[in-house]
Amino acid sequence: MSILLVLSLAVANANTITVDNLDAHPRPDWARPCVLQNGAWAFDFDPDDAGVKERWFEHHAYGRTIQVPFPWQSELSGVAEPGYSGAAWYQRDITVPASAVGQRVFLVFGAVDWEAKVWVNGVEAAEHEGGYTPFEVELTGLVSPGQTARVVLRAYDVTDPEMLTGKQTGWYTQTGGIWQTVYLECRGTSFVRQAHVIPDIDAERAAFDCIVEAEAPGEYTVAADVRQGGRTYRAEQTAACVAGANRVTFALDLPEPALWSPDSPNLYDADITLSRGGEALDTVRTYFGMRKVSRGRYGEAEHEYILLNNKPIYLRGALHQSFNPEGVYTHPDDDYIRNDYVKAKELGLNFIRIHIKIDEPRALYWADKLGVLLMCDIPNYWKHGPRSHEVWEQTLRAAIARDFNHPSIFAWCDFNETWGIMDGGYGRDTQLWVRDMFRLTKTLDPTRLAEDNSPCRYDHVETDINSWHFYIDRYRNASKHIANVVEKTFPGSEFNYIEGWKQDTAPLINSEYGGVSAGSGDRDISWVFLFLTNLLRKYDKIGGYVYTELSDIEWEHNGFLNYDRSPKEYHYPAGIDLADLQGDEFPVLDCAPCQKVKAGSRVSIPILLSHWSERKGLKLRAFVDGKTVDGIAWDTVVKPMVRDVEDAAPYRVTPQGAYDIDVPNWSGLMNVVVEVLQDGQRCAANYCVLDVRDGAVWADPQQYAVSFPVNSFAAAAGNAPPAFSPDPAGKLWASGACFFEYRIRLPRGLKAKNIAGCRLVAEVGSKAVSERLDWPARKKAGDYPQTDAPAWPTDVTLSINGVPFETVTIENDFADARGVLSHMAHFHHGSNGKLVDVPITGAAFEALAEALKGDREVRVRFEVKGDAQNLGGLSLFGESMGAHPADPALVFALKPGVKKPKGGAELLNTFQERTKVLIERGPVGLAAGK
Repeated sequence: MSILLVLSLAVANANTITVDNLDAHPRPDWARPCVLQNGAWAFDFDPDDAGVKERWFEHHAYGRTIQVPFPWQSELSGVAEPGYSGAAWYQRDITVPASAVGQRVFLVFGAVDWEAKVWVNGVEAAEHEGGYTPFEVELTGLVSPGQTARVVLRAYDVTDPEMLTGKQTGWYTQTGGIWQTVYLECRGTSFVRQAHVIPDIDAERAAFDCIVEAEAPGEYTVAADVRQGGRTYRAEQTAACVAGANRVTFALDLPEPALWSPDSPNLYDADITLSRGGEALDTVRTYFGMRKVSRGRYGEAEHEYILLNNKPIYLRGALHQSFNPEGVYTHPDDDYIRNDYVKAKELGLNFIRIHIKIDEPRALYWADKLGVLLMCDIPNYWKHGPRSHEVWEQTLRAAIARDFNHPSIFAWCDFNETWGIMDGGYGRDTQLWVRDMFRLTKTLDPTRLAEDNSPCRYDHVETDINSWHFYIDRYRNASKHIANVVEKTFPGSEFNYIEGWKQDTAPLINSEYGGVSAGSGDRDISWVFLFLTNLLRKYDKIGGYVYTELSDIEWEHNGFLNYDRSPKEYHYPAGIDLADLQGDEFPVLDCAPCQKVKAGSRVSIPILLSHWSERKGLKLRAFVDGKTVDGIAWDTVVKPMVRDVEDAAPYRVTPQGAYDIDVPNWSGLMNVVVEVLQDGQRCAANYCVLDVRDGAVWADPQQYAVSFPVNSFAAAAGNAPPAFSPDPAGKLWASGACFFEYRIRLPRGLKAKNIAGCRLVAEVGSKAVSERLDWPARKKAGDYPQTDAPAWPTDVTLSINGVPFETVTIENDFADARGVLSHMAHFHHGSNGKLVDVPITGAAFEALAEALKGDREVRVRFEVKGDAQNLGGLSLFGESMGAHPADPALVFALKPGVKKPKGGAELLNTFQERTKVLIERGPVGLAAGK
């Protein structure tokens, strides 16, 4: 039967996929027409493992259904049994197309975790071990064309530590059973088993390494018809074949090839056709990219780079564990897969490390199409031994065989953090085996780089990539650590290699970093990502990074995105977003991310340019951003700087002078922003913060401010006990309906007749209660989730001497880059509030005036009332936490000509002494004051 008949398989069934519809095919890189078998299958668990003995493969009354291809632990499976492990049985009636006369018919399973045995009409037809790689069941001879067969599959998965499990064991929700697409595929009686395309951009050609399954001995021709950008190419090879597997190789010239890169992900489509005697027997469609991955020196640099298409590339990456809330290991749909890679590009990434999981082929397809480089990990086992060696090597071979043609994959990573291979100690025999597996990886795939072990214990043996991990959330510690790694990285160094092994010239990258590691709780990442990335970009010897991670996952909350892929809020100044911080160009600020400086001083901000491109005509623009507490814009008095980029060697880091700032005599937080401009448009940005002290907080001479520390309250009440930060001047909070009240005696010199008005200025926030959120993983001491959904609003009523004058709504419990002071205090990381600046008017102002005429006592209350629409609790920020370095204050506007009163206000806090004791003891409750 000719291939033309195969290509015309009936499309009446909506699950039939043609080769003209690769965007729907489960394997776009290896596509024949197919009929998807996803959807409802009959299903039952077999906790006693009695099914084989009771011959369920012949007859069984199934009591459940499951949605394939979702693991039984997932919501989308319709079963949602995350605690079950063991045997489970699937059944489905499958019809072979009537048009398959004279064809071989295969039922392909993308992946079944871990063991699978398949029966067709009660006859055992196949078995497979390995939870990450495909296998197929030949139906030819078991089912005639046009007939329906009953297919039964028994899956067995107990996440055996000797088998490959990745983070299914001891980390996140397990995956059991069928978790990748099942489909029916017809092939010729002789067919192409495999066709690996090996691009050679230097010779402008592509080699085809094919495996042909021949039905009978004879001469067979393999042809490649290639298309790209309106151009077509053809090459073929005729070879004498024996019955069974045969290797056929040939090459195709591709002059002036359209290269694949993250910026230009050009793909070549290819039809591989097997024919004999002029009759087409089988055709399969694939694609490939003309790109070259290598390592080596470039220009005048003494160190090696990772090279893409013969030029250095800075790898801006994120770890991607490729789990999701509803499907666990299986993506909910194709849009979900695509969105992960679209988001990665939008974030400024050009690189994803797929972490100890062999992902679905469609995930790799979207990386190919959209232009995202991939480092692909082989999943780990946890118990070391001959059996684990065997299954690991089988999986490595199968993964490379399946995924060879994906141009996005630039490196394989064999092991992660010595997991599994550390079992029993990482001894010499194991080291030699790991070295051998690294060499095997290179033999199986010489077109890519390979890494022996992505280390957190400084224990490489032999590798193409000299990477390391770190998780540090303190600037000084991180600065020293990174500088130490760079200093100790050179050929012959024993650093980062296990005893007995030494560095060669392998290029240095970071392969995991962050400030919030697994188990560190849920908190803002914006600040730590900013300064850690700035530190990494300081050194041209470091060729890239892998931030942990692309999205949160279950109880791990360090992602750029939430687990459901919804966005987090970062609130960097001057419109800076994550993409501005992750580009080929990066303005490194060679200083601390936040510096305390004196008002009236001169500050220099040294600038380096991490210039990982060949762009010319770049400019640097530096300016200040933000306002003082009193609302004065810093840029009204601090001039910007614009200068040409000079002496910037491509793919190097070079000094670019400094931005000198004459700091005004005010106090507040000043953002210092540096941009890289091309043709007047921003292509990169960075910033640091100056914490300006000892200047005027309230600069207007006709203002008189009465400030009061947040923890000097006189009375408090709340549904949950009020609590205190370690710094008495820092932050105060309570949950639910609550209040804090302050008693102040104003100075005698402040007369009612001399004031034109008064306003209350304070940084006020809400306070979420983790136990009331539908996020159980947030119930961890020290958690302070980054600003995102769900919002946690609160309505705060402000009053003077019992007279309300304003109710303000705080939209959320904020934690992001604005909360610089909280980050620097290392407490409630990034926590900040809304700067409330409210005039005291009406009856409240009259009450204030009356107090000035009498005993001068003023009671200032911040209250979330019990009948408020938004009962989101209350936080008050002082001068050492939040986003504004000032305590709450009553700011009086003095009439013209009136001098500021002598002396200060007096705090009348009946709980003041007790508060001091409570602060020393830590968070405790307070009774309501009078």
